[in-house]
This record gives sequence, C-alpha cells and structure tokens, in this order.
Amino acid sequence: MGDDAAVLPGKQLFCCDALAEGVHFRLDWSSPADIGWKVVAQNVADILAMGGIPTQAVWSVGLGKDWDDSVFAGLAKGAKAACKAYGCEIVGGDTVRTQGPGFVSLSLLGRQCSKSVWKRSGARTGDLVVMAGPSGSSAAGMQALLQGMQDHPTLKPLVAAHRRPRPPFSIATALFPISVHAAIDLSDGLSSEASHLALASQKALVFDRRKLTIPNRLKQAAAILGEPDPARWLWHGGEDHALLAIVATSHEKALP
Repeated sequence: MGDDAAVLPGKQLFCCDALAEGVHFRLDWSSPADIGWKVVAQNVADILAMGGIPTQAVWSVGLGKDWDDSVFAGLAKGAKAACKAYGCEIVGGDTVRTQGPGFVSLSLLGRQCSKSVWKRSGARTGDLVVMAGPSGSSAAGMQALLQGMQDHPTLKPLVAAHRRPRPPFSIATALFPISVHAAIDLSDGLSSEASHLALASQKALVFDRRKLTIPNRLKQAAAILGEPDPARWLWHGGEDHALLAIVATSHEKALP
C-alpha cells in the first residue's frame, strides 16, 4: 500500500483508477473516446512507475442518466485505442446505469520488467532526480478549456494533452535495465508527487531550476491566457502522467 500499484506474486503488478463525471471529466470538454483513452493511460502510467508494462484490464462503466449508447461506444473506442498503443487489452468488465452522473473505473494488471520493483521509498542520498515526459501541459490545456479557447491554434496541443495524456512508455522501458531506486507517476503534479516520494523515502529532494526550464509552449500559452506565472503549471499542474525517477549517479551516462 502507498505505491502506484500493488506487487503480487509472480512479478505481477495491479492498480486501479476511476474517473467520475463532473469531477474528472466533462462531456462538453472531452469526447467519450477521450475519456476511454484517459482511463487506460492513467493506469498505464501507474504500472510504468513501478517498473512494469501493462498486460490485461477489466473495467466498470456507470452509464450516466443522460448517456445514450453512443457514449459507451465512444468510451470503448478510446479505451481500445489506448490499449493498442500501450500493448494491453481489456478482457472483461461490467456496466450499470446510474441515476445521475456517470463514471468509468479500470483495473490493470502489469508485469514487472525492471531489475527490481520501483517503489516510492528507495531514494538514496546523492541519487539523481530525473523527470521523463512533460509537466504542465495538461493544466494549461484545462485553463484553455475553462476560458473557452480550446480552438486557438497555439493552445490546441495543450488541450489535446489534457484530453489524451501520453505516459512516457518508451523512456520508462529504457530505464528498466538501469538502477532506479524510486519512482512515481506525476498524476497530481510535480510538487505534490515529489513530496510523496520524499516522505516515503525520508529524503529531501533538491531541484535545480536551471535544468527544469519552462517550455516555450507554456510561455506562449501563458501570454494568451493571461497567466502571470507559467511555472505554476509546470510545478503544480496534474494529469500529464510523466515519470519522476530517482536514479543511481553511476547510471547517469546510461540515461535515455
């Protein structure tokens, strides 16, 4: 308990995540296919953060009171596309009808492929702090949606990042042979997840801001959206599902 996924016998990993309508998604902001993609992707990120690859999933879908059959069809289409992208499959599940908002919950099995399981509690003094994948794009995309500017050409890629996050699969798998002492999925934002990892490992994490520069895409979005400090998105924005890893210094040259 307390890591991104449970470790089961036989090098199996097991996690689950849920999305609730009105809390985690809005059908006027995202298509059903986007939501189906996201529920798979956020679970894939949890398996990657433990040093594994996803294999099979089951899901439960609560059909909202106002949902028609096309919404479920869209959810299934998006989930299938994400499973194809990340090499897993949905092998079963259940559907129910709710009397209010809908929900989607997915449970995912994975297989450990790293040298040892990546937990949050293994960081050691002197290790490197490594981030794989973007941070802040999803938060900027959500801000664009809040302001009704989702069709602005400069903001479209950020809105897409919010609707369909893409965990850094190829980079994570390239880290499997390397001595990763701890890792965590950045679901709630860099600052929040770094705090979780530091607390679990009982270590202070020190960031060199000169090496964590604000991408131009966030600077441009900030100018358009009137955000005075785009670093706020980078440090505190969630749902990008990047990977924060703590790596042995001796493996620095082997990093992808």
